[in-house]
Parts: sequence; C-alpha cells; structure tokens
Amino acid sequence: MNFSLWQEVVKTALIGTERHTWKLNVPNHQLSEILSHLDSSDKEGSLLSAAGAFALYQRAGKISFDKPPKQNKSESEELLDCSLVSRQHLALILSGNAKLLPEWLTLAAAAKRRVPSEYLPHLLTLGQKQSNLRAFILPVLGKRGYWLAKHNPDWNYVNREITDKAWQTGSKEARRLLLQRLREQNPEQAREQLQKAWKKESGEERASLLAALEINLSMNDEPFLEAALDDKRKQVRDIAAKLLSLLPKSRLCQRMIERVRPLIIFKHNLVQVTLPSTCDAEAAAKGDRQMIRDGIDQSRYSSALGEKASLLLQMLCCVPPSFWCNNWGKTPQQLLQVVDGSEWEKMLLEAWATAALKSQDSACAEVLLPNASKFYHSYLGNGEELVVGLLKLLGQDKADALILQTLLQNQGKLLSVNHPAYTLLKHYQMPWSGKVSQLVLSSIRKYVEANKQWEGGMRSLFQSFALYMEPSVVEGAGELLAVVEEGSFWQDFVNEFLATLLFRLEMIQEFRGE
Repeated sequence: MNFSLWQEVVKTALIGTERHTWKLNVPNHQLSEILSHLDSSDKEGSLLSAAGAFALYQRAGKISFDKPPKQNKSESEELLDCSLVSRQHLALILSGNAKLLPEWLTLAAAAKRRVPSEYLPHLLTLGQKQSNLRAFILPVLGKRGYWLAKHNPDWNYVNREITDKAWQTGSKEARRLLLQRLREQNPEQAREQLQKAWKKESGEERASLLAALEINLSMNDEPFLEAALDDKRKQVRDIAAKLLSLLPKSRLCQRMIERVRPLIIFKHNLVQVTLPSTCDAEAAAKGDRQMIRDGIDQSRYSSALGEKASLLLQMLCCVPPSFWCNNWGKTPQQLLQVVDGSEWEKMLLEAWATAALKSQDSACAEVLLPNASKFYHSYLGNGEELVVGLLKLLGQDKADALILQTLLQNQGKLLSVNHPAYTLLKHYQMPWSGKVSQLVLSSIRKYVEANKQWEGGMRSLFQSFALYMEPSVVEGAGELLAVVEEGSFWQDFVNEFLATLLFRLEMIQEFRGE
C-alpha cells in the first residue's frame, strides 16, 4: 500500500471534508486506474470509495482459505507461525522502523508466535550488536532460531546449554554470556564456578566475568565481592565496588555511612554540610587508603561542584535514603522540604536519586521523580540514567499515575522544556495509558498552535511520543490536524506522527486477532 495516499485519506476523514479537501494526486501505482475514476466533486462519496479501494487492495494481498489455516506447528515447536500481515509489519520495521521492533517482539511473545524463518539471521545479528534487544528476541526465536544460532559463534548469546567445554574453551564474550545465563538459573552455582576459576583468570577476564554477578545479586555474594576490592587490577576493584554499592547492607555501604554521618548534619531545621579531605596519594599515606579501596575516585571530578564536594557526592550515592529518614526521623517528602532552596539541594537530590536506584527504594523514587528537573543535569553526568531507572523502578502503573497527576496539576502550562512533566515524559519509555496519551495529544496540539515556526527539538520529542502512546488516540487526532496549516513546517510531523500511531494500532490488532 502507498502510505502517503493512505495518510491523505485518513487525514481528510479525521478533520472532515468541509475543512479539508483531499487531494487525488495519484502516483504511478496499482491503485491509479481505480482512484483516477473517482468523482472529485462528490467529496464524501469519493473519500468513502477511496477508503474502500484501499481496504480491498490490502485484502487482495492476503491468502484466502476455505477453512481456517492449519498452523505450521511440529511436535517439537512450541510457538505458532505469525500471520501474513504480522510478517509484513516485521519486514517494514526491519527495513527502517527499528524503534518499533521491541513492541512487535513483545506482542509476538505474548501471542506465542515465532519470528518467520527468513528474518532469523537479521534478527540474531541485531541481538549480537544490540544487547538491549536480546531479552525481546529470545522468547520468539522458536526451535529453528535456537538451532540456527548454534551454527554461528557470533550468535552465542542465544546458547542455553552451559557445558564444561564451553566454559573452558569459549571466548571472553561467550564465557561471560554463559555465566550470565547460569546466574539467571542458579546464582549460587554461578558464583562458585567463578570463584574456582578466579586465580587462573587474567585481569581482563576477571573484570568481564565479575560484572555478570549483577544478575540476581544478593548478600550471599558480598564476601566474594569484598575480597575482590583488593584485586591488583583497578577495573576489577571498580566493578566490585559498584556491585557492593547495590547492596545496602554490605560492609562497603556501612563504611560509607560512617564516613558521611559527621559530614551531613540536620540541625535547627537546616542541613549543615562539611566537605571531606581529599582522596589522593598523600591522604592514602595518612590512613585513608580504605576510601580508595571502596571505589572513591578523585578523577571523577565535577568542575561545577568542586573536588571535595565531588568526593562527598560519590560517598553519598552509596548511602541508602532510608538511612537519612531513620537518622533524622523524616519521611522522604520531608527530606526534600529540609533541603529545599539550600546551596546543597541539587547535590543531595542527585545523591538520593542515585542511592534510591541502587537500593531499589521505590517510595523514595516516587517522591524524587516530580523533582527530576533539579537533578537531571547531574554533576556526575548520569541524569538520564537516573530518570529512566527510577521510572522503571516505580513500575508502569505507578509511573503512569505520577505523570498523569503532574499533567493534570499543570494543564494551564504549555508543554515545553520548562513544564514539570517534560523530563518525565521524555524518558517514560513504557506503554502509556489512554488518559496520559489523551492529555499529551492535547498538549501537542496547543504547542503546535502556539508555535507556527519550526521547532526541531520539540518536534523530535513529540515524534518519539508516538512510540509509547495508546495508539487508539489516533481516532481523535482531528484536533491536531485542525491546527496544522497546509504546507506548514508541522505538516510532515503530523503525517509521520499519525502514520506511526496507525501502524502500531494495526500491529496490535493483528496480534490480538481484532
């Protein structure tokens, strides 16, 4: 189907034939002969006829059966074939709409469908290059996909078999993937296997394998990680320190608490901050070597914050927010009120956000996220990671409720970089509810109406929203079309935006059999 023609039909249907006359500019296409005979003077009739012609054209490309088609499912195959339309969707995605791939894979997995055989090599290679896609790819490979992966070492991330031979002779990447898989299945056995091989491994191998312990990390791993803080290789020590900072009860976190306890004092309803001594070789000679051992790195320096304050921030990031709540007798909300307006507010909020993510403190995350704009441009340069991580920590329902509340409380404000929901929406990378989608769609319309000139940054952001919105809102998108002038800078955006929503809606309906 020619999507530009279809977009024109949809646009006219949404905005109405009285306000928009659809243009019958038919290119060299199979539909040309039929559409060229439509009576353009009959606006409503020609529009309905064009929509019918498109529908028949699309259906003509599908295979018809007198009886329901037999699913190609052998005794050894657990997953069913995809429909022809779902195959077409995947082909379009792989040919240039890669951002929609995770959603297609998620829908296929939920429907217990497998990737068509002809696309397996392409998909397996994508998983090799983009590790973030692997969790989406594995559930839809089917038996053929796993069989195929065994014949190419580049696809060894798919291998589910953990054998002594693979562990002994595999590449660094292969062994790390094997350890990760074993860690998912049996965390204790994985750690014991690493401990047995530890002294024989090179420094580079130790660092690569140690990072795998982040999967199903627990206090059972703490003694081994604590010992790894004395490793000769700095990369190994850094990874061990990072993993220990994710365990609030670890000895490393307790040492951090003792370091910062006298430096951050709550007195007379104010926070008093004392900066620590430096963490250099001279300090180490005076007995502060333990600070360096625990991963405090003087080279992680923020010129905006200063050398000593940067060290303090690193330490605070390892102290669970619950410590301050308990120590000062304050709720997370009251902690924010205590530091509101102080010169240390941004540093403390960044530290608490980082620590909340490390300790998986969802209650603190819920309080911190409405203030994300205050720590997003972080001193340590991890603001985006913090916002995305805290939203995921909340989970889809709570994150959606939080953003909905923020939007409702600020309906009178134009959605721009200064809007309280801007930072949250920018990083809300989960399916949005219908209510949030409707409010954002209305906000986009108001923004486009108020900004007739080109706004590249906001246009790009709005376009990304179409990847997560409830796609059924396209049915009410006439309000957006109504404010876009013909030939304006925003017209292409609207067409792309609606095309993405329409594509997603059809993709979802096809998998659900609607």
